[in-house]
Amino acid sequence: MSEKDIQAGELALRLLDGEELLAARRLLVEDPDFAAAVAQWESRFAPWYDEFPERALPADLWSRIEARLARGGDALVISLKRQLRAWRAAAAIGGGAAIAAALALLLVPTTVTPPPVAPPVESPVRGPLLVASVDAGTTAVVGLTYLSDSGELLIVPARLAVPDRRARQLWLIPAGQAPVSLGLVEGEAPQRRVLATAVRQQIALGATVAISDEPTGGSPTGLPTGEVLGTGTLQQG
Repeated sequence: MSEKDIQAGELALRLLDGEELLAARRLLVEDPDFAAAVAQWESRFAPWYDEFPERALPADLWSRIEARLARGGDALVISLKRQLRAWRAAAAIGGGAAIAAALALLLVPTTVTPPPVAPPVESPVRGPLLVASVDAGTTAVVGLTYLSDSGELLIVPARLAVPDRRARQLWLIPAGQAPVSLGLVEGEAPQRRVLATAVRQQIALGATVAISDEPTGGSPTGLPTGEVLGTGTLQQG
């Protein structure tokens, strides 16, 4: 299993933070293979949450891992930081399913070697990354990532349940303005689309995004006509 596959699993389990999370979310938008790997990890983990009972973690687990980090070399530090992150996330979620999912990453045989030293390269300036999670309960959970410098929107659906002759439509709701369509959720595979300039100009930090129940093909009026199933807020990625 490659380092990128493991990174995809960590993103699916919400184990990343800081610069690592930002890098993974950009990769999610820019690399279709990585987006597919994230979706595969998410579908692999999903059934476990109902199958495994909750278990308490050993009270001294963090101190033991951190002690090993202090003693190890660079390669061990990289490996054990991944383990520490996975176990802490599992504890935060609180269930045996999360622990089992973390184990799926920890037990993958990998050889981690320190990366070669390369001359510094000046990175291009990128626009802000905005993310949101729209939770519609049992009918859908949709993760959104908007990359402002390219105007691309990445849609990662999960638990999508759509009745016959109905559709799920995404909306941007700028403060004090009418909803603007972001298009339909087309199945459970990750989707990527470039937004129109007029839509991009209305996307801002803190704006509301929503998902509604609409007829097949989407709203005939350009505004939500069915029940609003869930909402979320665009946050800095």
